[in-house]
Amino acid sequence: MRTGKLSTWLLRGTYPRLYVPIVLIILLVSAVRYHYLVATEIQEVRRQGAIELRRAGDALLPGLAELPPVDLDAAATLLNDGLARLGPWIGTLKWQVPGQPEVEATAPAVPSGAPAWFAQWVQIDPPVQQFGQAVVGGQTGRLSVALQAAPLINHVWDTVVVQLRISALNIFTILFLLTLLLRANARMLRRLAEATNAFRHGRLDTRMEVAGTLESRAMAETFNDMAGKVQSLVLSLRETQHLQSEQLHFTRQLIDALPLPVFVRDANGTYLEVNRAWRRLFHVPGNAKNGHTSAPAYPEELSPERSAQIAQALDNEIRIRPANHQPARDMAYYEAPFTTTRGTVAGTIGTLVDVTERKRAEEALRAEKERAEVTLASIGDGVITTDLVGRIDSINEAAQLMTGFTADQAVGRQLDDVFRLYEDLASRNASSAAERDTVPGTLQQVTHEVLMHRSGERYAIEYTASAIRKGDGTAVGCVLVFRDVTETRDLRNQISWHARHDALTGLYNRAALAERLTHAIFVARQKGTLLAVCMLDLDHFQAVNDAHGNRVGDRLLKETARRLGAFITPQDAVARMGGDEFVLLLGEQTDVPTIAARVSVLMQQLAAPYAIDDRVLYTTVSVGVAVFPQDDANPDTLLRHADQAMCQAKSFGRNQMHVFDVQLDHAVQTQHTRQTRVAQALHAGELVLHYQPKINLRTGEILGLEALLRWQHPDQGLLGPQHVLPLIEDAELEVELGEWVLRQALTQMRQWTDAGMLWEVSVNIAAAHFHRPNFVDRLKDILHTCPEVSPTRLELEILESAALEDMQYMRHMMQSCQALGVRFALDDFGTGFSSLSYLKRLPAETIKIDQSFVRGILDDGDDLTLVSAIVALAAAFERHVVAEGVETAEQCAKLLELGCERGQGYGIARPMPAHEVLSWARDHAARHAAKAVQDAARRPGTPHGGMRP
Repeated sequence: MRTGKLSTWLLRGTYPRLYVPIVLIILLVSAVRYHYLVATEIQEVRRQGAIELRRAGDALLPGLAELPPVDLDAAATLLNDGLARLGPWIGTLKWQVPGQPEVEATAPAVPSGAPAWFAQWVQIDPPVQQFGQAVVGGQTGRLSVALQAAPLINHVWDTVVVQLRISALNIFTILFLLTLLLRANARMLRRLAEATNAFRHGRLDTRMEVAGTLESRAMAETFNDMAGKVQSLVLSLRETQHLQSEQLHFTRQLIDALPLPVFVRDANGTYLEVNRAWRRLFHVPGNAKNGHTSAPAYPEELSPERSAQIAQALDNEIRIRPANHQPARDMAYYEAPFTTTRGTVAGTIGTLVDVTERKRAEEALRAEKERAEVTLASIGDGVITTDLVGRIDSINEAAQLMTGFTADQAVGRQLDDVFRLYEDLASRNASSAAERDTVPGTLQQVTHEVLMHRSGERYAIEYTASAIRKGDGTAVGCVLVFRDVTETRDLRNQISWHARHDALTGLYNRAALAERLTHAIFVARQKGTLLAVCMLDLDHFQAVNDAHGNRVGDRLLKETARRLGAFITPQDAVARMGGDEFVLLLGEQTDVPTIAARVSVLMQQLAAPYAIDDRVLYTTVSVGVAVFPQDDANPDTLLRHADQAMCQAKSFGRNQMHVFDVQLDHAVQTQHTRQTRVAQALHAGELVLHYQPKINLRTGEILGLEALLRWQHPDQGLLGPQHVLPLIEDAELEVELGEWVLRQALTQMRQWTDAGMLWEVSVNIAAAHFHRPNFVDRLKDILHTCPEVSPTRLELEILESAALEDMQYMRHMMQSCQALGVRFALDDFGTGFSSLSYLKRLPAETIKIDQSFVRGILDDGDDLTLVSAIVALAAAFERHVVAEGVETAEQCAKLLELGCERGQGYGIARPMPAHEVLSWARDHAARHAAKAVQDAARRPGTPHGGMRP
C-alpha cells in the first residue's frame, strides 16, 4: 500500500474510514471479553478451591477421628502425609481436639508464575474451611484446611495468556483481510475514474474491461451497459428531430381541418394558431395570426385570465356573439394544456362546441319533467314508469324508499333489476298490461306480492300495472303503482306466531305441542310405527342461574333450543314446556333401540361446551322417554309418564336416559321415601363422622385427618357415604348435611385441641353446597361457633371436576374463604381436565392424587408417569401433594422416590371413630419410634451418637 498521510488515506472512501472504528471495536470487545474471562476464571478457581477443601476434609477426617486425642505425633504424621498426597494447592492443615494442643502442618510456598500487578488485580485470598468430626471419647475435633493463593492465581494467568495469543492471531487476520479489501477497492475506483473521464471527453465507444473481483466485474458491466445506452440515444437524436418536424406539419393540417373552432396559444396568452372554423366564426383575416390583429381574435370571456376557470367549471357554457351581427350562440368551451418534451406547460389548446339547439331541447324537457315529478312526488304510493322493453324511465321518492335504488341508480335499468319480486318477475305483468286493451279510468286488479329491497329486506306489497299509450292508442310503456302492506301482514303473522311459540326460544309452546302430539299419535296408529315422547331437563341449570345470572341462563336455553332445532327431522317436533324443560317428539320410529340410539346422539350434542360471552359452560340433560303405543295413553298421560321417567333418570345420577315402565311411579315414590329416611337419620343422630389420618411418609408425623361420613343404620349396620350422598344430590338436604359435617368436625377439633393435638381436619364439600351464594357467610358463622379452633386448621376438599365447571366463580369463592383463614385441597386430582392453566388459577394449597392412580404406580407405567407429573406440577406451583389409597409399604417407598411425602390410605390407617384417634396416634408414634431404632441398628458403619446423613 502506498504511504501517505493518515487523513488522505481515510478520505479515500467508506471502506478506509471504517478501518479505525473496526480497530476500536476490536479493542473494546477484547477488553470486555477479558474482563468477563478473568471474572469467570476467578469463580472457577474458587469453585475448584472449594472442591479441594472438601476433598482434603473427606480424605483426612476419617483417619483423624480414629486416633486417640492424646496421640499428637500420629496426628502430625497424618497431616504431613495429607499434604504430600493432596497436591500443591493445600497450604496449611490444622487439627484441634478440645483440651489438647493444636497440631499444624504447612506446605512449602508455591512460586507465583503471574506478574505481581496481575496478582494484585485479581485479589484471590487463600480459601479456608473448617470440618468437625466426632472422635474417640465423644469429643468433637476440628480440622482447618487452608489453600495457597499462588496456584489459584497461576491457573487464572495461564488461561489469560493462552486466550491473549488466540486473540492476537484473530486480530492480525482481520486487519490483514481488511487491508486486502481496501487495496482491491482502490484499484476498482481508479479504473472507473479513467473510463468516466474518457467518456466525458466524447469517446462514446469507451468500455471498461470486465475483469478482477466480483464487484469490479459487476461495476464494469454496469458502466458498459450505461455507455451503450447513451451512445444509442445520441445516434437516435437526429432521427427524432426530423420526425418531430414532420409531425408538427401534420398537426397543423389536422387542426385546420377540424369543423370545431380551435385555437392554440402559448403560456403567456399569445395566440399561436387558429383553425379555419375559428377564423370563419370570428371573421379573422387569413394573415391575422400570432396576435398581430388590430381587433382581438377571441371573445372577452376566453381571455387567458378567465378561460381556465370556465373550462374547469361544471357549467362551462358561454354565449358567443359572432362578429357579423348574427344571433348569439350558446357554446361549450373546452381547453387542455400541452407540454414540451421536458414536461413543462408550453401553452393551451381550446375549442368551442355549439350547444344552442341542445339547450333549447333540454329546457323544454326539463319543464315537462318537473311537472311530472311534482305529480309523482305528491303520491304516497310508489310509482315506476318504463318503456316498452322494460327500462325504467322514472321512479318517484316512495318507490325509491321501498326498492333501495335512487333515481340516478334506477333510471335506465331493467325493471326486474330494481322492482324485484320474491316469486314472480314484474316485467311479465308489465308486458301483459301493455298488451291488454285497457280503457282509461277503469279499475285494475290488485296483485299481492313480496318486494325485495336492495338491502335484502322484504316488503309485502299490493300493486297494479297499466299501459302508457299515446293519443293514437299505441303503447309506449308501462306504469306500476304499489304500496307497502308489510305492517299489516307482519302484525297478523306475529299474533299467530306468539299464540303457538315460546317467546324466549322460538320453539313450540304447550298449546302447539298438544296439537302436534295429537297428530303424531294419529300418524303412529295409521302407519303402525312408534312415537317417542321425550322429556328433557337440563342438569344443574339452577346452579348456572345462581352463579352467572338469569341473562346467561336465558342464553343457555336459547343455545339448547338451537341445537334441538338442528337435531330434529321433518317427522319430529320440539317444544319448550317452561323453565329448563323441553319435550321432543320422535315420530315414525321402528323400535326402542333406534329411539335410544337417537336420544344418545342428542345427549352427546347437548353435552358439548357452550360458549356464552367470555365463558365456556358445560351442562348435560336427563331424558325421560314414553313410547307410544307401548304406553297406550292419551297425550297428557304420555307427557306425565315422560316426566316421571325423566325424574327417574335424574335419580340415577343425571346425564342419563330412562324409558318409562309400569314400575316408574313406585320408583319415584321410593326415591322420595329414601330422601326422607336420610333426613330422619340426620336428625336422629344416626349419621357420624369417621376420621382417616394423613401422615408424612418419610418421618411418620401425623399431619391431619380427613372427616368421612358414615351412617350407623339401626338395621343394616355401618354404611358408607355411597348409601347417603347420591340420594340427596342437588336437594336442600345436601346443604343441611354439609353444614352439619362442618360443625361436627370443628367440635371434634376443639376436643383434640384441649388434648394438645393441633391436627388439621379436611372436610369434603359438595359442588352444589359450595355454589350457594351465602356459603361464605354461613362458613363464617360456623367458624365463630368454635373460636378455640384456628380456621387455618380447617381444609375444604372440592372435587377437581366440580372446580372446573366455572373457573372464575370457583376462584372468587375460594379466595373469599381463604380470607377467613380456611385452606383448600383439590380432591381426586387427575380425573378431570387437569392443566397448568387450571392449577395456576385455582388457589388451592393442596393437591390430592386420586387413589386409582396410586394403586397402579408399581405395575402400570401410565399411572407412574401421571403421578410423577402431578408431583412435579405441585412442586412447580408450590402446592402440597397428598397420595390417596396408599395400601402397601412398597407404594410408600415409590411415592417417596417420586417426591411425594404425604399420604393416606388403608396401608396407614382405616377410617376410625373420633374416640379411637388419640389411642391410634399414640400407638403409631410408638411403632414409628421403634422402627427408627431398628433401622438405625441395622445401618452398618454408623458411629454411636453420630449425625444422620
